[in-house]
Amino acid sequence: MTRELILLRYSLLIIPAILSIQVYEFADYDWFTLHFMLLMLLVTLGARTSGSPAALTGGMELVLTAWLCYEYGPLMVFPALSAVLSYTRRQPKNTALTFFCIHLALLNAALLNADPAVLVFTNLTFLLCAGLNLLLLRTGRGRADTLFLYDELRKKHFELEEARSRLLQFASQVEAAAQAEERVRIARQLHDDIGHRLIRVKMMTEAAIHTLPAAPETGLQMMNQIRDQLSGSMDDMRAALKRINPTPQSDGAYALDRLLEEVGRDTGIATSYTVQGIPYPLYPSLQVVLYTNAREAITNALRHGQASSVWVEITYTVHEVRMETGNNGRLPEADPLSRLPGSSGMGMKGMSERCSMVGGTLELRLQPQFTVITRLPVYRQPEGVPR
Repeated sequence: MTRELILLRYSLLIIPAILSIQVYEFADYDWFTLHFMLLMLLVTLGARTSGSPAALTGGMELVLTAWLCYEYGPLMVFPALSAVLSYTRRQPKNTALTFFCIHLALLNAALLNADPAVLVFTNLTFLLCAGLNLLLLRTGRGRADTLFLYDELRKKHFELEEARSRLLQFASQVEAAAQAEERVRIARQLHDDIGHRLIRVKMMTEAAIHTLPAAPETGLQMMNQIRDQLSGSMDDMRAALKRINPTPQSDGAYALDRLLEEVGRDTGIATSYTVQGIPYPLYPSLQVVLYTNAREAITNALRHGQASSVWVEITYTVHEVRMETGNNGRLPEADPLSRLPGSSGMGMKGMSERCSMVGGTLELRLQPQFTVITRLPVYRQPEGVPR
């Protein structure tokens, strides 16, 4: 019981006792005081016990309050109401209902010889107060249920926060793995492309040294070729250094429109970027995969397809985000779809592996233009769910 109910319970005992002394004249006030002290003792014992002892003291209390009503008049109905406040909260529902019926019967038996108006007034008072007590009891239980649901929601909120932190940690691990894979790919590119080109430049330089004295025109042509090779190597080196930058992502670091803007500015080709659907925030791992695949597809279009125009289209749906990267360059001679799973090249294979790491897929479309399609699943919280 709450502190307010305990105060109300003792008030229903003490105030009627004082009024009874003022209103009625008793032959022996000592016995009246003793009876009320006994009732207070039962109330105190009932508050400190539980189970069967509490049921026993509750039964004794309702019998004693009915006897007090018989012995000292109708004002003793208020101590009976105090007993109702106790056993309706401390006893099971069926037991409390049984106590209430017995209590009402004992009160009517105690006032059987009283004036009918007094009997009716006492029964109405008892029943109305019992109804109000029932409403208070249901309100208290509803409040307890609300607090319980609040605790459960708070527990679920903590669990969701923990799951969210684990997902963010997993996303950072996926991002780190994707960056590590990208560095490995760049290292292979440095070894395979730039390294072999520098070896060829060295051999051409040695040949030019021996050719220049005898055939200056031929040696000059070889020197021009060496210059072109060195220029291409410097461009490849600059692009590789830009990709291998280990700085953590910041706002706009993986912006596809900025990527297309830089490509158009550096190469002079036409670029286009469109968005379908309503954009929503993506996990960093998904941003890395989309950005890296778009960059790889554009690089392949410039290097192998000799494209003069590239475009990127992002489509946001409920369950996935789809990116289409196309160009107007030459179509590959062999079907890239048939050699993608076992391809030894780092481009298509790397894009496919990145998609697989986050549960996505990579598709290729040849008509009407060569297009690389990246599909990545998303897991979004439904709108309207409290956070």
